[in-house]
Amino acid sequence: MFKLKFAASAIALALLAGTVPQAQAQAQALAQAQAQTIALPADIVAKKKIVVALFAAFPPMAYKKPETGELIGIDVDLMNYLGKKLGVAIEWQEVSYESAVNSLVTGRVDMALSMFDSPEAADKLDFLPYLTSGLQAYTLAAHAPIPDWLAMCGLKIGANRRNAIDAAMRKWSDANCLPAGKPPLDVQEADGTPAARLALRQGRVDVAIQSAESVPYTMSQDPGLFVKIGKALTSQMIVASFPKRSAELRQSVTLALKAAVDDGSYAAALAKHGLQDNSAADVLKAR
Repeated sequence: MFKLKFAASAIALALLAGTVPQAQAQAQALAQAQAQTIALPADIVAKKKIVVALFAAFPPMAYKKPETGELIGIDVDLMNYLGKKLGVAIEWQEVSYESAVNSLVTGRVDMALSMFDSPEAADKLDFLPYLTSGLQAYTLAAHAPIPDWLAMCGLKIGANRRNAIDAAMRKWSDANCLPAGKPPLDVQEADGTPAARLALRQGRVDVAIQSAESVPYTMSQDPGLFVKIGKALTSQMIVASFPKRSAELRQSVTLALKAAVDDGSYAAALAKHGLQDNSAADVLKAR
């Protein structure tokens, strides 16, 4: 691990010698000054970038503007902050959720965002929580009122099978509907959250379930179309994932995120994307 230091004397000599343009020297000095209190692993220092896996069709975490193709989202905003804070470039690599673990283990990427701390991957990866999540139910505003989760028992529920929401809802049904003497949830598996939402729009299911952090964006795209059912069902952490060999980088990112909490950048990013209820600031500060 190398401590990044502000090499003012070297830059001054380069300027005197006329070997470094002034603007370039100032940019280098600024980046180094921002990073001077946070150490980085030698390999990251050498390549001057962090390669980050992300899922570019997961608003509001990361997605592309339809008009321009520009990557936007809270993951993008947080990593741009980290890049400036650490004095390195951020290189994005789009992957599917299913391929993210392999991309990390094989070294194609240095870290990945918007994952869950899955026990199945715990022997291969280390995790850094940075947001909270949960399962949020919603229905059409035109649907007969569904006041709470128990009122969903016996109804058709659209649930994404690719991230095991369908299994989670069956487990919840067994633990809650049946003991209450109610019929079980009729869980309809969907190949992704958009498919579950389409089934809801078309009236093929009564309720759709998706991760809580994505619901505000969904509702903002069709104002008045959907209504939430109760509060998010579970509490789960959204994590940045790192290969086991990358403890140094994980620590660097941890310190940079804690700095974002301290200077208000973290709260501002959450507010920008309507994710104030998903803050993990206390978790980050405690690390």
